[in-house]
Amino acid sequence: MSRIVDEPYFTYSAYNALTSGIQVKCPKCHGAGMVTADDDNAYFRCLSCGHQETRDRTIYRYDVHNQCKNCGRYYRVDIEDEEKQHFSVLHVACPYCGTTMSGEVHKTAEAFSYTAEIQDGREPYFGLELWFLTSFQGKPAWALNREHLAYLIDYLSADLREKPLGRAKKTQADHLPAFMKTAKNRERIVKLLKKLQEG
Repeated sequence: MSRIVDEPYFTYSAYNALTSGIQVKCPKCHGAGMVTADDDNAYFRCLSCGHQETRDRTIYRYDVHNQCKNCGRYYRVDIEDEEKQHFSVLHVACPYCGTTMSGEVHKTAEAFSYTAEIQDGREPYFGLELWFLTSFQGKPAWALNREHLAYLIDYLSADLREKPLGRAKKTQADHLPAFMKTAKNRERIVKLLKKLQEG
């Protein structure tokens, strides 16, 4: 009889996997690539063709702030339109009296993007398809990397699944969708995951 003690909740989160790497398909050659990140940037590197991409993880705020030459009030107008954010000077209307004046576009770092959730089998920074991705009854079943895949296979094929000792309320298995944990599906899902592991 095989047993497994579950891992803590965030062990295989996309956010944690950014240091060890999220395995993805290269958009150029469809070979295996890796997405990693540090505090400032997310990086993609293809292990097959060498293609690389870097994306800034900082979220910027663009605005024009000025003193209206008509009503004399100070104002700030956020520039939401991405195409307009590239200009150094824009004409904007004073929100108080409607007078249009030109003003310098200011760019300030607001925050880092920590929205590291997998959606539709794609990683959150470049939107690249995960390398370990399959489908079970029309629903995506995926793993972030080899370690995560091995955990899923071990967890789903164990006869006895235990929560770790301690005060941890949530465990890694709490991330799994119900269809993966259902007894009647587990064996077939493990087969699909093992095929991914061999591929």
